Amino acid sequence: MTDSKHEQSKKELEQKLSQLHDQGVVKEIAEKRIIDLEIIEQSIPDMRKDESINKMLKLFKALANKNRLMILWLLMKGVRCACEIEHLLKLSQSTVSHHINSLVEVGAIDAVKSGKWNLVELNEKAFTKEFFLSLLDTVIE
Repeated sequence: MTDSKHEQSKKELEQKLSQLHDQGVVKEIAEKRIIDLEIIEQSIPDMRKDESINKMLKLFKALANKNRLMILWLLMKGVRCACEIEHLLKLSQSTVSHHINSLVEVGAIDAVKSGKWNLVELNEKAFTKEFFLSLLDTVIE
């Protein structure tokens, strides 16, 4: 955005924020909110480059799947063999393996191979049962 367009956009924003303040929707006056926004705006280019944003995006993509959420829910109840997940969710071995790999890749779960058995568990270092339960409670209520 060119500087003149940015200034015009800022003036329009200031008018809208003044209206919000006048209507009692926000407490701060427009000038204060504009100053806050300018400070936030300075950090946006660095955020776009930040790899943690990409990691978070991958996590949200991994969680945006019904079967993966069901697998996480099962793992909240303890360590599971992939064959248990296949049976409970009525999914093929290859489908379960794909979902497990996606969840391992984002660090949500750990997979341990024990001979021919593939055991999976919630990665308690990165994600706690309480975290997932609170998310589920928020959505299901």
